[in-house]
Amino acid sequence: MEVSLLYALCISLFIALLMTENYGYGYLMISRPIFAGPLLGLIMGDVQTGLLVGASVELMYMGVLPIGGSIPPNAQIAGLIGTAFAILSGGKPEVGIVLALPIGILAQFLIMLAWNFNIYLVHRADKHLTNGNIKQAERTHLTGLLGFFVVMFVPSFLAIYFGSEWVNGLVNAMPAWLMDGLKATSGILPAIGMAMLLKMMNFKKYWSFFLIGFVLAVYLKLDVLSVALLGLGIAASVYALGKDKQEGAGSDFPQAAEGAADGILSKKDLWRTFGRSFFSMTSINYERYCNLGFCYAMMPALQKLYPDRQQLKEAIVRHNEFFNCHPYTANAVIGVALALEEQKAQGKPISGEVISSTKAALMGPLSGIGDSVFKATFMTLFAAIGAGLSLNGNILGPILFIVPNLVLNLGARYYGVYYGYKFGTSLILKMKQSDIIEKFVQGATIAGLMVTGAMVVNFVKISLVAEWDLSGAKIVLQEMLDKILPGLLPIALTLLFYYLLLKKKNAIYILIVLCFVIGILGKLLHII
Repeated sequence: MEVSLLYALCISLFIALLMTENYGYGYLMISRPIFAGPLLGLIMGDVQTGLLVGASVELMYMGVLPIGGSIPPNAQIAGLIGTAFAILSGGKPEVGIVLALPIGILAQFLIMLAWNFNIYLVHRADKHLTNGNIKQAERTHLTGLLGFFVVMFVPSFLAIYFGSEWVNGLVNAMPAWLMDGLKATSGILPAIGMAMLLKMMNFKKYWSFFLIGFVLAVYLKLDVLSVALLGLGIAASVYALGKDKQEGAGSDFPQAAEGAADGILSKKDLWRTFGRSFFSMTSINYERYCNLGFCYAMMPALQKLYPDRQQLKEAIVRHNEFFNCHPYTANAVIGVALALEEQKAQGKPISGEVISSTKAALMGPLSGIGDSVFKATFMTLFAAIGAGLSLNGNILGPILFIVPNLVLNLGARYYGVYYGYKFGTSLILKMKQSDIIEKFVQGATIAGLMVTGAMVVNFVKISLVAEWDLSGAKIVLQEMLDKILPGLLPIALTLLFYYLLLKKKNAIYILIVLCFVIGILGKLLHII
């Protein structure tokens, strides 16, 4: 079927707008193949082909999930463009299904490009925030929407207008070393975020717990969620020991009366935070992940809590550090952070370290719940049910997929903010006039550092491929390093970055360039 320029533009605009939700707004699941395929089919006049292609591609990519900072071949754009090709070829689902893999691989590298571009946006926002230009920083954050839209629109238009042959040709023409180098760089960049977390917390005093988290992840193969739960268990033990000590000394833990302190934030402020949280991943990047999105959601509340310019600046810095959590569960962290900031603004003995350590401790288990329960289990379950119906041409398939996911999205976001805020306030009120604050700081730092130690293993990806043949014996450099200490390179790189961040004022720029040099040059020279 010959495609006109106007038709290709219209279809590509629709695909790009739909795809942007995956990172730009809401993470609503409306771009998943099982829902987006028949929706695009409705627009193009062939719902049945959309149902078949969407369900087939969904099943192909069902086990391919972007966990943590990974970006696998993109199922969403594979399903959308595959559906378009199938319909344009005369209603042949097999055309779209066969092309889903190369399309997904190409989209993977384009999204990586957007993530890297967002590093630039984050640093522009840093400058605006340093100068007190909050509105400009917020606009910079939202510019990420345009970035994701462009990287989705351009390949969609080129693919639809020039056809499937062009797509395959482009993928085959890209230099392998460059593609591999960018992918390697994306695995190294998180080391900067990990190093910034260590700098933010009391690493010099509690470094041993960072090491424990690392060991649990690298030797016992525990994931971030497991390590986080262990860390929270240790933190709870510290809390209990502190409480027992108080009781043994005859000092009962103070019970705060309900409504003992009037809150500064209103329900309207919580609703505003809830609304802004849908844009938490707009500037997601390889360096600090969703840091600016977290700060963006918190900003109106922070401005209300801290009329003083210097106090506001300190709060913004706290919430512009590394943050990575599933978007559905991240709002609980936001709610708790709001409660802690409100107590701090009221003059309660809450330090910035408490707030930062609490965020670091919470994002591990909550992200694990989001990835393993909501994404890998909940979404997959309803996708499988919906795909089964869609393959039989039943329009209820995409509906049975999207409705539960929307309910989960909206409910988790709203109640996360509401109950996180309520719990956080209650927690701090119960700590009022008690030296348990010190224990809480200690426990939160312990849990946070253990989580960070595990995240180094899970998020920082670098390995050596160099090998030699000596007298008939094959020597693989990475195997030798693993015998010394598995995960040696990720932890060494993270600690080096931490050291440089402490010693050099503008080390962040050096580290970013260094990551790209290591990744691209390493692949070109066949070192990594």
